[in-house]
Amino acid sequence: MSTEQTNPAPGNSSARPPDGSNVTDALKKWTAVLTLAAIAGVVLICVVMFQRYLPRVENGNTDTGPGAGPVIAGDGPWGQLEYVSIVISPPLEYAVEIADDFSTGVVWHFPGVTLAGLSNLLKEISLEAPLREKLLSLAKTNTSLGGMSIYPPKEFVLSLSSESRSGLYVVLCSYMENGDHQKQFAFRGSSTNQWFAGSAVSPKTRELVEPLIYQRRGFMYFADLRSIADSVRPRGELLRLVKALSSEATFIVYLKVSAESDLESLVHYWGRGDRAQEVRPILESLVQKGGDQRINILHLLPPLPRRKLYTYQAYSDSDIKQWRDCNWTAVNFFHEVPDDRFCNPGEVVNALRKDYYQINDKGHLGDIAIVLDSNNRSVHAGVYIADDIFFHRCGPGSSAPWTLARGKDLVNYYPRKQSVTIRYYRRKDL
Repeated sequence: MSTEQTNPAPGNSSARPPDGSNVTDALKKWTAVLTLAAIAGVVLICVVMFQRYLPRVENGNTDTGPGAGPVIAGDGPWGQLEYVSIVISPPLEYAVEIADDFSTGVVWHFPGVTLAGLSNLLKEISLEAPLREKLLSLAKTNTSLGGMSIYPPKEFVLSLSSESRSGLYVVLCSYMENGDHQKQFAFRGSSTNQWFAGSAVSPKTRELVEPLIYQRRGFMYFADLRSIADSVRPRGELLRLVKALSSEATFIVYLKVSAESDLESLVHYWGRGDRAQEVRPILESLVQKGGDQRINILHLLPPLPRRKLYTYQAYSDSDIKQWRDCNWTAVNFFHEVPDDRFCNPGEVVNALRKDYYQINDKGHLGDIAIVLDSNNRSVHAGVYIADDIFFHRCGPGSSAPWTLARGKDLVNYYPRKQSVTIRYYRRKDL
């Protein structure tokens, strides 16, 4: 084979030496490689920055309000958690029970309170003098209560200012006899747009409802359905309103797992209640899979919360099931088959004395939190899950779902004039 090279003709500017052509091709290849490397670097930086700036919080400070984006909580013995806010509402069929419960007029009870005592009570909540005088003029002695009752006309109820409504209704909520206020609708948030987001409630109905909503400590409350039910038509609109008012802001929690996760620590924490053999397979599989994995903690909970979380009690169920409240939920947390004896508050007290001991603070899955008012009466209860997460149910009935809540929401869900404290209990056999 000849090794002779052909020189370009003199004056032919378009000619290129063979070695120059090779250099150009090489430069093109290296340019493409460097471009791809640069793009990959930018993508990697974006991923890292996204992980870095995805909201992270210290334990107990998680923002899980309606509309909040995913939030990653700090590590703990439970692992690393990610919160995703959601809003749930009951099936429309469940609204029937509530909508049919407002056939009588409004009445406000003050058991064990004299007329003079009622006057002082109204002064304590800073109601204006004309409003106090009007309320006292409507008050009547109720011998069955050993106190006073007020039968306000609808127009009077609707005319209350938000500030007066808030002060007065918080007092009414402290008496068990005031059912509308004991079971008032509540929503964690600061805007009625959050409460009615995605609902089919008409603008006309919202204009009727929203002036009657009052706010306290991060919650919105509505207790005046009895005063407006006749004005909400057709009946389907009333049912849609009840469904929307019964919605609740909560969150889904994911456990983030990777090859670097401490499998034994996770099994020890989430397997509490003699359930290590139940949670180990799924946690082990996620660790072995490698990469960044996550699992809804719903799958790591005992049978009862696993079945009940994000659900509502069917209104057609037996009468006893309608009394499955926060206390029933707390004491039955680890039970394979729930015990309806705990629909009776007395049985709950007996169980806490016999099967639990008091602790200084929550720390383990299944610890019970009892919220007490200034008179040492139980206001609410929940079960500690992890981080600042509690499993609870706000009252019995078909409008109250089982959800997850933060510690401060557990305390503030029921509006109270007095301060409250939390007492924690742990099962003796755990």
